[in-house]
Amino acid sequence: MDLESGIAYWLRWPSVEAFLAAYTWAWPLMEILHIAGLVLLVGIVGMFDLRLMGVAKRLPIAPLRQLLPWAAFGFILCVGSGLVFVTGLMQNVSMHPYVAIKVDLYLQIKLLFILLAGINLLVFYQSGMSRAVDGLGAGDDAPPLARAIGGISLFLWIGVVYWGRLVPWGI
Repeated sequence: MDLESGIAYWLRWPSVEAFLAAYTWAWPLMEILHIAGLVLLVGIVGMFDLRLMGVAKRLPIAPLRQLLPWAAFGFILCVGSGLVFVTGLMQNVSMHPYVAIKVDLYLQIKLLFILLAGINLLVFYQSGMSRAVDGLGAGDDAPPLARAIGGISLFLWIGVVYWGRLVPWGI
């Protein structure tokens, strides 16, 4: 079995399809988990990014930083439910998930935005900006690079939500 065949088989995980077919409540539950994950991820990261960009400067960074593990939990919820959406796709639209990934431009753009957001996060930590903003108190401005990283992050995560909403129309 070549790599492409292996990926195609894995993406059409028959047990996920069978689970979604057997339990009508499963797909709506995955949607709820996906939305809850988005609220945690984009809500918390969005607040952090806005503070980096100079909005609500009366807030110190430290309380917002304490919420970031919840944003990571939101990301995990989104990835888990998103994998169920993709692997259970044939149950709803009779299209192999591998084909859907290859033809759905909206899904491809969404995945690209997620990748770019991850790279942006790496830049935030590897450039030292994470340490530079740790001590920001009320009224302090973030360094220009941190402000730029925050703006890029906010743009990318809003883009993930936008392109994600278009995914069903791209199939």
